[in-house]
Amino acid sequence: MKRIEVFLLGTPRVYIEKSRYLFPYGRAEAMFYYLVVKGSENKQVLEDIFWGDKYDQEKANRNFRNALYRIRKDFGKEFLISDGRQKVRIHPQADMYVDILDMKQDLEVLSGKESLCFLDYFEVKESVGFEKFVYQERVRLQEEIYNLVKLELEKENRRLDLCEEICKNLISLDEFCEKYYELLMEVYGIMGEKQKAESVYRELKRLLEKELGTEPEAFVEQTAERIRNTGDKIAGVSTGSQIAEDQRCAELLQWISMFWDRAEYRKLKYFSGYGEDVLVELIEKLVKSGKIIETESGGKIFYSFADEEEGKTVYNNMSLTRRRRLHTVMARRFEEQFQTGQNEDLLPRIIYHYFRCGDQKNADRYLKEYLCKYMEISHEYFPVTIGYRIVYNTETYLNNKKQIQYLLEVMEAYVEESAQSVDPNAFERERLKLYCTMLAQSYVKIPDYEKAWKYIDKLEKIQGITIESVKQKACLYMDICQGGELIRISRQGEALTKEETGERGYWKRIRGIGFILEGKMKEGRQELLQSADIFLEKQWRKYWITNAAVAYSWVGESWRLEGKLDNAMEYFRKSLDIHSGVHNISGKTLLYLRMGQGLFDQGKEGQAERYLKAAIQSFEHLEVVFKRSSAYALEAVLLFRKGEFSEGAEYLKKAGIFAE
Repeated sequence: MKRIEVFLLGTPRVYIEKSRYLFPYGRAEAMFYYLVVKGSENKQVLEDIFWGDKYDQEKANRNFRNALYRIRKDFGKEFLISDGRQKVRIHPQADMYVDILDMKQDLEVLSGKESLCFLDYFEVKESVGFEKFVYQERVRLQEEIYNLVKLELEKENRRLDLCEEICKNLISLDEFCEKYYELLMEVYGIMGEKQKAESVYRELKRLLEKELGTEPEAFVEQTAERIRNTGDKIAGVSTGSQIAEDQRCAELLQWISMFWDRAEYRKLKYFSGYGEDVLVELIEKLVKSGKIIETESGGKIFYSFADEEEGKTVYNNMSLTRRRRLHTVMARRFEEQFQTGQNEDLLPRIIYHYFRCGDQKNADRYLKEYLCKYMEISHEYFPVTIGYRIVYNTETYLNNKKQIQYLLEVMEAYVEESAQSVDPNAFERERLKLYCTMLAQSYVKIPDYEKAWKYIDKLEKIQGITIESVKQKACLYMDICQGGELIRISRQGEALTKEETGERGYWKRIRGIGFILEGKMKEGRQELLQSADIFLEKQWRKYWITNAAVAYSWVGESWRLEGKLDNAMEYFRKSLDIHSGVHNISGKTLLYLRMGQGLFDQGKEGQAERYLKAAIQSFEHLEVVFKRSSAYALEAVLLFRKGEFSEGAEYLKKAGIFAE
């Protein structure tokens, strides 16, 4: 095989047998870099990332094949191999050097680099997927380089000049990242260059005061103070501090108060900046003093105030500057985690902390991203959830009621204040649209239908009738079982939908549910089956397949309501087959209930109870309100028949509560 050298830090360069190689066009080059980092990828994913945003499927596939041909032609036929018909991967025996892989063995690889930025100045237009990949790799590699320098400083024969160079390069990539400055201070401290360390500290302090109006974090202050108080030479990297232990305990309590309810150990370590030994000592002291309590859940350790009021006092006693600074740190670090891993559970935290630190611009940016995900994903599924939870990813998308309540209060106050403005400017209009949309969907879920309608009306006054506002109405009408309104609203949504998109199936599904709620089973099945056919078309299947499962579930329910149980179970099983391959607990919840009801109607009570218990477990996890009383009531009947009257009575009480 040919000898290939790939340099991805700074301006990317590729050499084949020591000769510089220039790619024929940018997307083939981008795909090459992507595969070098990933090692392998699904062919369809590669098509979608590099050509899906710009071309139709046929042209995207043709361009993808051409890129594969050019890479194999120039790098060797065996360089890229196919894993069956699904994956493309770089041959494991390829003779290839990659700088970001080699730096793990030898930090010297980073010496003399003009920039440590991954794929610096390289971009592909109209490829959102590739942009996201590049950003995530940049964040990941910066963190990896930072950790490699820390490891180098622990070695006996550490290369301090190299560490100094790398730290300065890291600072040039992110001038507001305090830990990069702190690491450079550590390097100078070990060198015995106390004045240089102090100069770095003062430069950071000046920058933060000028640009952000804040002070350096506690861990930076501690390092600066420690270096000032040492001799001319520091033997090694220390996690000790001259700051009194009581003061450190007070700072740790401040961090715990930032979490509102409880702080998990790893996150507390991450945000506080304390080394493990120091952190454990501080926690031990606070636990023994009775100020905090520790609990274990799911293998993780959490810390909270023994007295909730004391936690509020600690938070409120911080200066406004200090609180805003900590909220800024948490927002940025959660943001970094989100951009690296795209964990949607982090979005509410990012929004909350940006609101709290007064950065409304960034709060709005992530609120908009949250809404896009909700409108595109969560509105596709039924039922709707309550209790500030959205069905997406881990099913606990909004999982901190205090944080969400605060966000709602802030947004409501802004909307009410802006209502006094006769002619809001463009910026205000965009923010009003964003907040009204968020408030409307939140109050559908809580539920508070009066407030939901209030903000839907405000939204339409600002922007007119749009597909987003119509979806809000559809969601609300489903929640209150208004079949006729669902039929009407589905036609309105259909008129606003582009002709050739999966949205066509969405509105047919809504209309089919409306017909079934109105007792028009035949018409409902027709719409639902047509919607499922659309969802399962090749170009829509990946994104809309769970909607097909929900459509089949409703078809099965229509047959069950007509007493045709064999037909019902046929479609329930079709739905279950799809659900087995996707993560959609909300869709499974109603399906389990319906299968339990169908099996109960067939006299198969043992099997029925198994599905009913699964449905109830999901109901209680998601706090789903629609049809929840039916699950409790039927479970109560089964328990009564087994003679378990006390437990059956409890389920009957629950059924009554959710039937109101």
